[in-house]
Amino acid sequence: MTVVADRSDRVLDVSAPPQAPVSTEEPARQNTVEEAFPATTVAPDANLTDADAAVILADLEAGGFCDPADFEEEGVVTAIHFVLQGQIQDPCYVDQRGEGDDVAQVVVDDDPRLIAAWESLTAITPIELVDDISIVAGFEPCADCSTLAFVTTLDDDATFFVIAVDVVSGADDPDELRLTMLHELTHVFAQQPGEQLIVQSQIAPCDTYFNGIGCFTEDSYLWAWIQDFWPAEIRDTLPADGSVGTDDEADARCAADAGYTGSYAAVAPEEDFAETFSAYVFDVEVDPALTAKFEFFDRYPEFVVIRENARAAGLSGIAGNFGGCGF
Repeated sequence: MTVVADRSDRVLDVSAPPQAPVSTEEPARQNTVEEAFPATTVAPDANLTDADAAVILADLEAGGFCDPADFEEEGVVTAIHFVLQGQIQDPCYVDQRGEGDDVAQVVVDDDPRLIAAWESLTAITPIELVDDISIVAGFEPCADCSTLAFVTTLDDDATFFVIAVDVVSGADDPDELRLTMLHELTHVFAQQPGEQLIVQSQIAPCDTYFNGIGCFTEDSYLWAWIQDFWPAEIRDTLPADGSVGTDDEADARCAADAGYTGSYAAVAPEEDFAETFSAYVFDVEVDPALTAKFEFFDRYPEFVVIRENARAAGLSGIAGNFGGCGF
């Protein structure tokens, strides 16, 4: 399983995606699973009949893509849904624990907490930014687990994106869940293979920025972001293999520059982009030094629409526990 991102500066710490026990100092990127992903991708604007959808879902299940073992290291998996063209499907897996089990909630037909988490994202997000998600999964966390949500891919081409959610913590703090879900979504649409990222295992050749999975395209969101806010003298201090540096290095960047939402944003350009984007969409109060980064998102109509949708839904100005920088 290839871990695309984690999120570790929040009140509900995100630090250990499944099959990738890591510290917050260096989020891991691992080899992908061996299953062959069936060629079932459908363009967002194509007509998908019920029969077509049934064939795709059957192929996915037969290929082993509805396996709770892929997510259970963070806790008990409650439900798994495939997503087709941005539309969540009936669950392909639902936990069937008995009444006597020590769980927060016994799930029988589905997990409404997972549905609520997914709808909190899709209610404000255009279809073209969520249609690369292929699975949404929910889990009740283990006693010493602290991951609120994470994104990963389950195929060697890094096209089969999964979002998994701690449904217990998410239900307890919906605003934090909204911020985190949107953060994770950025790691999906900003790493879309071909359009945003050229997937490659080697660092070279790459004339833009190598993130451990591939090389960002010349016209990608992240390369534009990096050119504006991560100059070469900062990039040269980051590991060449695309992993993040140490917490101490991020803390030093954060202390010197108020233009980060917090120390986790300072670990790497992708986390800076994701953290700032979630603050932008929900109008989280931040330091004025972040004005230029907010204005960056104003250049993209697809991003402005999400913020306008959030405002229309009464979600403007929610609290964010980013920490701040420039101390």
